[in-house]
Amino acid sequence: MSASEDDPENESQANGDAAPEAPGAGGLEFIVWDEDRMGTGVASIDEQHKELFRHLNELYRAHRAGLNRRDLDKILRFFSHYAETHFHHEEEVMEERQCPLRHENRLAHAKFLRDYQQLVEDFSTDEDADQIATEIEKMAGQWLSTHICRVDAALRDCPAIVPKAGDPGTS
Repeated sequence: MSASEDDPENESQANGDAAPEAPGAGGLEFIVWDEDRMGTGVASIDEQHKELFRHLNELYRAHRAGLNRRDLDKILRFFSHYAETHFHHEEEVMEERQCPLRHENRLAHAKFLRDYQQLVEDFSTDEDADQIATEIEKMAGQWLSTHICRVDAALRDCPAIVPKAGDPGTS
């Protein structure tokens, strides 16, 4: 699989699903990646985590810049799609490595997506979309940083399983 096939960001951009850019407001960061606390030791997962942070920061900047509801909704839905794709990949890696937190991780992902998607629906229909957008930013930012540090970082202690010579499936 090529890097572009394995990267949900490239897939979304190729399909024209990329989130709109926020006008002005560049440089504001709501959530910051900390390699020492958040790194998992799995390059593809760490890159996807950084991409989730970039998208959440994009939402934050767009919201602060006063982007209209329709464009904010596109960013929110793009984040949801990217998170689902990332969660699937991460769950596969945790399963392959038999990480002890893999079941807790899967349940946490499902709960996050339910909660996040409910807030996105509220954003689309509630008159106080600004307040809902702020709630989404806070919920997603707190969840991501806490979940990555507490659950995903456990991957550091779950090395890749290398098949032994002579095992089925090896040459």
